[in-house]
Amino acid sequence: MQNRYPAPGAEIPLQGAVNFRELGGYPTADGRHVRYGLLYRGGNLDTLQSAQDQAVVQSWQLQTILDLRSEGECAQHPDPAISGVEYQRVCAMRMTDGSEMDFSSSGIERLAAEKAAFEKKAGHPVHDFYWFSALYRQMPFGNPAYQRLFALLEQRKVPILFHCSCGKDRPGIAAMLILLALGASKQTALADYMLTNTYRRAIIEASLQGKSPQERELLLSVEGVNEQMGAGAIEEILERYDSYEAYFAAEYGLNAHRLQALRDFYLE
Repeated sequence: MQNRYPAPGAEIPLQGAVNFRELGGYPTADGRHVRYGLLYRGGNLDTLQSAQDQAVVQSWQLQTILDLRSEGECAQHPDPAISGVEYQRVCAMRMTDGSEMDFSSSGIERLAAEKAAFEKKAGHPVHDFYWFSALYRQMPFGNPAYQRLFALLEQRKVPILFHCSCGKDRPGIAAMLILLALGASKQTALADYMLTNTYRRAIIEASLQGKSPQERELLLSVEGVNEQMGAGAIEEILERYDSYEAYFAAEYGLNAHRLQALRDFYLE
């Protein structure tokens, strides 16, 4: 690596948004590092209106944008078209019936019904924190958005930006999976996930003022990320599979040869 590169996980300065960053620089078990300038993560793009922000986005020379939001979220905050960039959208959170989990204002009622069904199956009321924890543990499995993401990575459709609304949950889990696939440690992957709380600190603190401890716990997972939830998603992988390699082979078809090819391209 050269000194001109930022520290791994450093936030990309933007006027209209926080929590945009890339995965370059993170170390892996074989002594290499993730290549810079290929793997970007973030939130809504419609907030990047200034000439300065648009210049920054152009400097990434994106080939692909993968939008992890629901159709409802996209309708409220549509991604602006960027010349020469292929746009794809696959929602990364799903209802039990496989339909999109919509976090827009129009989807709130259906989310409430989904939680009620979860509580009925559990046989008792469930705090939102524990319901979301269960959802996060399911996200790495049979997820069409992450399957599309890894297909794009194998096809080398990069530089790529994968994003949701706030750049924290859906891209956060995606980034952890990419880092684990490339041979980074669980600690490294989880540290990147938790950086959301650093970059969204002002937003989080504003939401917590005057709230009870129980409300603070939930709001932290709404405006920031929770380490228990992020770790739970990783732990669930090793509860279902013997190794990360077995997981990537079963979920994404990344056998030993294809996984090594992925690493050889994205590491240096």
